[in-house]
Amino acid sequence: MPADPLVLLVVVAGSLFGAVASGLAGFAFAAITLGLYAHFLPPGVISPLVVASSLAVQLIVLPMIWRRLDWRAALPFVVGGICGVPLGAALLSVLSADTFRHAAGALLVLYSVSVLAARRLPALRIESRLADAAVGLGGGVLGGFAGLSGILPTIWCSLRRWPKDRQRSVFQLFNTAMHMVTLTVYAAQGRLTAEVGGLLVAALPAIGLGAWLGFSLYRRIDDKAFARVLLVLLGLSGLALLAPVLG
Repeated sequence: MPADPLVLLVVVAGSLFGAVASGLAGFAFAAITLGLYAHFLPPGVISPLVVASSLAVQLIVLPMIWRRLDWRAALPFVVGGICGVPLGAALLSVLSADTFRHAAGALLVLYSVSVLAARRLPALRIESRLADAAVGLGGGVLGGFAGLSGILPTIWCSLRRWPKDRQRSVFQLFNTAMHMVTLTVYAAQGRLTAEVGGLLVAALPAIGLGAWLGFSLYRRIDDKAFARVLLVLLGLSGLALLAPVLG
């Protein structure tokens, strides 16, 4: 357990807000916490902590949404994502994190702002399990690299205008699977250190509270509001990716 009380405060506060976002949308823990953690935690701790914390949120919420899960819709995303996670984890060692975050963050912010400004989501009328698997592959790469597995499936499902429960089902199953695979890869790489474990334990009460609050909000909003929430959180994901570069 780290002795620095400021680090503990940052992790607990970040976990609370990240868990609220993830409990609400089915993803976005990293969107809220990544940029904040980058200013207070060692680089080698951030991704494992974000992924482990996000998995905790998914597991807390999963029983609450169990009867709404669409396993068939989520399967191609999961299969593609499993293939992408090792590639993303490998990028941690060979790709400049600043370059990656800068480019991806700028694209996410541009996408979110442009769609919000237009006040409507562009519709994509396509039904392709192969395309779903390709999106899952990209999500797996992002998940293995920085715990951001939910971004690409979120954009893809939003463009297809699926009902909020179907979208949430895909996010929930996909992100749970991706975080499990990612943590397995991190363990094999020796990234799950005692420091990561100590911070996770300290954050668990905040994670539990935030997950409950977020899912309570989810049950109170309609499909249109859910679409807007997703766009805002995608924009926050972009800002979170840009924050370490700008900071």
